[in-house]
Amino acid sequence: MSAASPRTGHVAFVGAGPGDPELLTVRAVARLHDADLVLRDILVPDTLLAATGTRAEIVDVGRLCGGEESQADRLARIHESLIGGYRAGKRVVRLKSGDSLIFGRAVEELQLLIEEDVPFELVPGITAGIAAANLAHIPLTERHLAPSVLLCTGQTAGGGTDRIEAWASLLRGGSTVVLYMGLKALSRIAPRLQSAVPADEIHVSAISQVSSPQQQVVSAPLSRIEAELASHPLPMPVVFILGLCAQPLDERLAPALAPQANHE
Repeated sequence: MSAASPRTGHVAFVGAGPGDPELLTVRAVARLHDADLVLRDILVPDTLLAATGTRAEIVDVGRLCGGEESQADRLARIHESLIGGYRAGKRVVRLKSGDSLIFGRAVEELQLLIEEDVPFELVPGITAGIAAANLAHIPLTERHLAPSVLLCTGQTAGGGTDRIEAWASLLRGGSTVVLYMGLKALSRIAPRLQSAVPADEIHVSAISQVSSPQQQVVSAPLSRIEAELASHPLPMPVVFILGLCAQPLDERLAPALAPQANHE
């Protein structure tokens, strides 16, 4: 009687979405439910994993802000778990918040898998910007008003002006800008944008802790957003949506829908 052949391992990079388990894709739930090992980013909550019924070993591999572990050491640790788990026949899930390929730095982790000839699967997730827009009732595109969307990060703004000028050009043309990781950079970004666009016409909505029970929204024209956030501080993470149509629909359309005063 021949011995059973060893089970072939499997590696899946799964987008966890913004955190609400109900916003996981069906495929993401299936991969998590069947996993033997889950390598989790720091923003993925316990409640999301519990909702999938997974019995996998959960290993936290996210980098804490201000933590002592270097990025190189963290990557080496992740690669060791991914490749070692695959070769041991395990079903391994690399669980990233949002979507793995949108500001998830997945390419750095996938590179060694390709070099080591380890196959992998990518399971899309709802990125925070898309979730924030829907949950706050903000259209990212709108016919005749907002023809395109830019997803960008405040960490890339740096000290130069080239990116700010590009964003300003898009905003002037009606495009919507979705800004990730921009809360700390806002004090640098907002004044430069205000000098380059009609700051009273461009609206900004800041959405904190997207899809969680603690989600909050602060909305104001670009000219007043810093003052509004000073009066109503938001906890991180925060997604910013900027544009001519970046105001929640119930706020933007309410004046037009209000009954006209009777002047008889």
